[in-house]
Amino acid sequence: MAKAWKPRISSTDKPKYLALVETLEADIASGALQHGDRLPPQREIAEALHVTIATVTKAFREALQRGIVTSRTGSGTFVRVGDAHAESDRPQTDLSLNTIPSLPSKPFLDAALEELGQRRASELLCAYEPATGSEAHRATMAKWLRKRQLSLTPAELLLTHGAQHALAACFYAFAHRGDTVLCEQYTYAGIRRLGDLNQVKIDAVSMDDHGLDPADLARKLKKTGAKMLICTASVQNPTTASMPAERRRKIAAVCKEHGAVIVEDDIYGMLSGDTVPPITAIDRDTGIHISSLSKCMSPGIRLGTIVASERYLPTIQNALIALQWTAPSFWAEMFGFMLESGAVDRCIAANQKEALRRLIVFKEVTGQKPSTALASYHVWQAVPDAWRLDDFIAELLTLGVRVSPGHHFAVEQQFDRERSYIRICLGGGDSIDQLRDQLTKFRAVFGARPRLSATIA
Repeated sequence: MAKAWKPRISSTDKPKYLALVETLEADIASGALQHGDRLPPQREIAEALHVTIATVTKAFREALQRGIVTSRTGSGTFVRVGDAHAESDRPQTDLSLNTIPSLPSKPFLDAALEELGQRRASELLCAYEPATGSEAHRATMAKWLRKRQLSLTPAELLLTHGAQHALAACFYAFAHRGDTVLCEQYTYAGIRRLGDLNQVKIDAVSMDDHGLDPADLARKLKKTGAKMLICTASVQNPTTASMPAERRRKIAAVCKEHGAVIVEDDIYGMLSGDTVPPITAIDRDTGIHISSLSKCMSPGIRLGTIVASERYLPTIQNALIALQWTAPSFWAEMFGFMLESGAVDRCIAANQKEALRRLIVFKEVTGQKPSTALASYHVWQAVPDAWRLDDFIAELLTLGVRVSPGHHFAVEQQFDRERSYIRICLGGGDSIDQLRDQLTKFRAVFGARPRLSATIA
């Protein structure tokens, strides 16, 4: 251990965990810390700096991602100087990364890319296209979305560079500085970042096992005057909650009564195989539907869609033109001939099969029932009552296991005080053996009592 190293945080406006990481980087650069030096335990650092162990855990995670430390199972955390991308020091299965494995899609995408190259159509694929997509490409995506029970014409659909881009366009179109936008009490970080970027307040609506609570939604719409709700009806991230049909109808009715638009992020709809129609299919006048290929085919295919009624289309079109000069024609063209050949259906079916397989592995290894029966590469898991969430996360990290704590997703922190949850992602690697290994380590911590040293303040 680097006994002479004194953890410190200089006075800064940056978050404390980032300040600690920068201190590590500075001491490595100056030679105060050498390659192989063992860092003090996280609790000792937390006590020395008068911060929570969660702050130190977050700093260690960031340092690990930057490649300046490495974690060795059962031994601790060590300074690392050299190639930050060495394969041996990077876990190949990451339970905190919400993505999909590459192998189920690989044969279909390899064949499609080869076909695209043989067409020698660079003058078309690399030229400017209308910002909202060509009519042919919009017709292709409209045909695909009929599988989600959305009956629409190409004129009602716009192309985007993925779902996050679509959400950004909706913020740009409908949320202005000082406005309030509502979303689920747990939501993924991209929503809050868009709120910060647009200087919009993000307010939370409470949830139950079936998603948004319609009664609380009505209260929040009345209280805040919000005119936009962002929600996911099928396998919500992070909770995996899926709304039954009656709940979706109630959400649509409440928003219609208060004159609020629903931006429905249906990014997991295709993968999940959910047979309940999206909210937008129930009420086309109130809902705006967003979808993409990142969670059902590949995260690198930056192709998404926005479906909206004539009431909203002009405003969204103006936003898209401001945010992009040309549509993702390369990906749309590739997707088009994959759809015609049936490769899209086979690719998504392969991912559904793999996701369901991994949910079975999760149940077999951990002994815990997955939070959803639909195809999903992530689950929402309660932490045992005996554990404090920060200590549970820290204990997993000592074994090289990373998961995402519930408070990373909580819009209002009081929601996370009722009970501690974590999101566990099952798609962050292609090896089932490595997934089993990570889940076995998780089970060991899940079934253990907290160590005495980890519970003393």
